[in-house]
Amino acid sequence: MADEIIVAEDGVFRSLMARSFRDELFNETLENGFQGLIERYPQMIPGSQIAPGSDDPPRFAMLCREMPVGSWSLDFLLIDQYSVPTLVEAKLAENPESKRAVVGQILEYATNASEYWSNGRLLEKANSYWNSKGVSAEDLIWQLLDDDEADLDVFWERVEKNLANNKIRLIIASDEIRPELRKVIEFLNKETSTIEVLGLELKCYGEGSEFLVLVPTIIGQSQVVAEKKSTADKKILWDYQRLYDYYDSMEKRERADRLKCTLDWAKDHSVLIVEKKQYPSFSIKGNSGKRLMTFWHEGNVYCFLNVSYYDGGEEEVNNLVSELNKLKIFDYNPEGVKSGRTSPGALDELSKEEFEEFIRILEKYCCNIND
Repeated sequence: MADEIIVAEDGVFRSLMARSFRDELFNETLENGFQGLIERYPQMIPGSQIAPGSDDPPRFAMLCREMPVGSWSLDFLLIDQYSVPTLVEAKLAENPESKRAVVGQILEYATNASEYWSNGRLLEKANSYWNSKGVSAEDLIWQLLDDDEADLDVFWERVEKNLANNKIRLIIASDEIRPELRKVIEFLNKETSTIEVLGLELKCYGEGSEFLVLVPTIIGQSQVVAEKKSTADKKILWDYQRLYDYYDSMEKRERADRLKCTLDWAKDHSVLIVEKKQYPSFSIKGNSGKRLMTFWHEGNVYCFLNVSYYDGGEEEVNNLVSELNKLKIFDYNPEGVKSGRTSPGALDELSKEEFEEFIRILEKYCCNIND
């Protein structure tokens, strides 16, 4: 990494020299100042370098600082929009632990992560950390997901699954990743199948504290390894024909038939909404013209329950929920819902009569049906 960078402003070029984290930074020195940068701005970790070429590279929210792992504590526990826990240990290069010893340290945290954080304990710690700061951890996750169809219950279920399967990300952050540490990181990231092991080198340039340039660089990621471990799948436009072809390829024929039947119904009644998604899905419009439901490829039904989606407000939401909950795959509770909920069961679990009743409910609450 260069000891200086060149800044061009109004046709004038000037150099900014590298600045040591030993100097006071944001009124803090040494590792406190360095760690403070990650706490204030988790996006300091460049997702586009972790998943190069991705349409939606990892974005991060911090769940907890000094996250307990047995009798130890991890510097930072972050999460990305794909529910992948990201463990960050920050050491300055002058710290003797910034060399190979820190690798063993973060691997030990990873080894014990599932034991200490599963069964809802990770969420409990995140809520406790942010509540002490007067902030809602749930709101942070909503901002991270930036998706009206997000289901926080599903998000946290995926976190638990990723913990159980060791699908996690380890990042060693430093102001300088020296060659001996770089080699270890590159080797581990190449050889591990589910765990990403990366370095984050964060350089600071400038004088004083009013104008600083921070340059983050991910160490240890190659394009080949990134593609092998990528959680950031590209989004696809699932139009009618693409969906129909996908359903034809499904092994669970009853589920495929129910999805095709609902898809055809939506198309015939002009309530079909096709969008770009990572996985096969389609939505339908309700009486307000806004999305009423989304149908996932696994046969589950996401229902929008926020009253802003309904012309009839809370009364219409409650009536819809009451009718749907009479069918065995649904168990919707609109209380406290920010956007919606996913059905516990799938369409193929309905009897023929129940599925016919489900279609009749859609006809009642979807627009243009009776026009």
